[in-house]
Amino acid sequence: MTITATARQAVKPGAEERLDALMAGLERDIRANEPGCLRFDYVISQDNPGERLVIEEYADEAALDFHRNTGYLAAFIPQLLECLLQPPVLESFSHAAARTVLPESCFHVGVVVPDLAEAVEQYSKRFGIEFSEPATFEIPYLEQGGQGAPGKMTAAFSRTAYPQYELIQADGDGITSVEHAGKVLYYGVWERDMATRVKELEAAGVGVDAYFRPAAGETPFALITAPDLQGVRIEYVDIADKPAMDEWVNTGRYPGLEGR
Repeated sequence: MTITATARQAVKPGAEERLDALMAGLERDIRANEPGCLRFDYVISQDNPGERLVIEEYADEAALDFHRNTGYLAAFIPQLLECLLQPPVLESFSHAAARTVLPESCFHVGVVVPDLAEAVEQYSKRFGIEFSEPATFEIPYLEQGGQGAPGKMTAAFSRTAYPQYELIQADGDGITSVEHAGKVLYYGVWERDMATRVKELEAAGVGVDAYFRPAAGETPFALITAPDLQGVRIEYVDIADKPAMDEWVNTGRYPGLEGR
């Protein structure tokens, strides 16, 4: 049964900015390392701006115990206490009725478009949603058709709940070429063990159209299969990228790419 944990914080005047930065760092660590954490919300009281509330949901007691024993939480707590008037008030809750934890599904749908700006405008009007600022990603080693070289990809994400729309600017003659425009290119899913996933795809005889690697021969941080399920490609993305992707969607700007 899932467990909800809350922590009520009374912030020292003047320490709000530091605390918010600390909490953002903790959230990044949790999302990158704790698949058992199903929810992490950090909210500010509308009645008392000096009061914060953390709401976390864990798949089970083991997931909560794992969280409590992480090194980054141990390093975080002394810094947290320096920002508070008193230790946080902690409480744990369980659901009054049994609740099934559903597995994750795809988190985005990738679509190649001939003109990114025009596509963002069309999707925004059609669905009444906003998109992030476009970001251009420099790929150290993009391997396609057995050949590898530095590459790039420019895309924008819908600022929506899962599954999000990823609109990709057509470029070059590979997986994001204009010949793939006008249809769903892939469904994107998070991958927690990319090395094992690569082996499983090889064993199942599933082809891979593109590997995104830190360097030649290294484990990819993302890959796109050949048309697999019902003729649609699957993109596997390393779960370590989730905090940055979430920030891109939530703020509209990909972290670290300002000025590019």
